[in-house]
Amino acid sequence: MKNNGEYTLTKSEMAVMNALWSAGKALDVHEVVSRYDEPRPAYTTVSTFLKILSTKGFVDYKKGNGKQYLYFPIVSRAEYTSRVMKDVKDSFFGGSASRFVQYFVENEELSDTEIQELMNLIETAN
Repeated sequence: MKNNGEYTLTKSEMAVMNALWSAGKALDVHEVVSRYDEPRPAYTTVSTFLKILSTKGFVDYKKGNGKQYLYFPIVSRAEYTSRVMKDVKDSFFGGSASRFVQYFVENEELSDTEIQELMNLIETAN
């Protein structure tokens, strides 16, 4: 298994991880597929992504009933989010948290409520 710090997830891999994270338990491939909205991907497609995620070090599996395998995340959503956000901050904003936040304040259409929430966060952090 590779060190998961070397990888980021594709959109399709992220969909599989979201299914596993939201389940809160190990799932077989059929159960992962059933968590998708229609039109659902093919069983073989999801199975392939689970194997890729296992190779990348995001997912592990255990033997279920018969030939069935149960897949579960070994990287939490919070851990992955933290790593990705740190990578974005470092890559695009020179590691500056203030420039990172400034980007969103200047380039996103934040509501008055969201701006107030940001200000409250900043005030309570001091």
